[in-house]
Amino acid sequence: MFLLQFQEVIEDRSRIVVWVLLACIAPLVLILFWRGVKDIPGWTSADITSYYLFTIVMYAIVMCHQEEHIATTDIQEGGLTAYLLKPFSYFWLTFFNEVSYRIIEGIVALVILAGFILFFPRLFSFTNDPATFALSILIVIVAFLLTFVFKMGVGMLAFWMTESKGAFEAVNMTITLFSGILMPLAFLPNWLEPITSFLPFSYMIYFPVIAFEGKLSIPELWHVLGMQLVWLVVFYFLYQKLWKEGLKQYTAVGQ
Repeated sequence: MFLLQFQEVIEDRSRIVVWVLLACIAPLVLILFWRGVKDIPGWTSADITSYYLFTIVMYAIVMCHQEEHIATTDIQEGGLTAYLLKPFSYFWLTFFNEVSYRIIEGIVALVILAGFILFFPRLFSFTNDPATFALSILIVIVAFLLTFVFKMGVGMLAFWMTESKGAFEAVNMTITLFSGILMPLAFLPNWLEPITSFLPFSYMIYFPVIAFEGKLSIPELWHVLGMQLVWLVVFYFLYQKLWKEGLKQYTAVGQ
């Protein structure tokens, strides 16, 4: 299943490169902005630069975008029928398709990161502890699974909505604000930071990024991993519920 989905995705490799390059614009601009802000407690210039460079890579590897295809092509246009007749689960077919995209975009983002490290090594900070690095890799993998299952549930909303683009835009805006893409959550007001640390969005981008920067201790890394798994289970059961109930609404002739 993976090889078939990868073959399909690789047909759009040029467009994928453009997506990654466009995703680099905002973080690079934010690097210039925050480097101009002085006296940020606990954050050096190298910390800020590496944070946004890691964000580029993390976004490419972790952030899934299958919800619009699910809503428009599969549910609203009736394309889901073909998947229901196949001997493989729709969930896993979509999963391997998204894995293919994440691999290609991740490679492009890592090349960009390597270029910055090569030319600006002093503006980059990275953990040198093997245990922290290993746990960070595991956190990234679970972050991808969390994002994928969450977006699957979001895509299922199209069973009950004739126009779901507005809802998807609201979800993406929420992720941007509370996942650490816009700024490190440590920069938020003290009353807001605990809320964002509880929400699942911070475990998609922010915590994986600062884990690689070495800003979390080993117990904190295990706590992050535990919270990720809790949210993963919650979203998976929510997806299963939406899938079963949504199929009862599905007419196979479009919405």
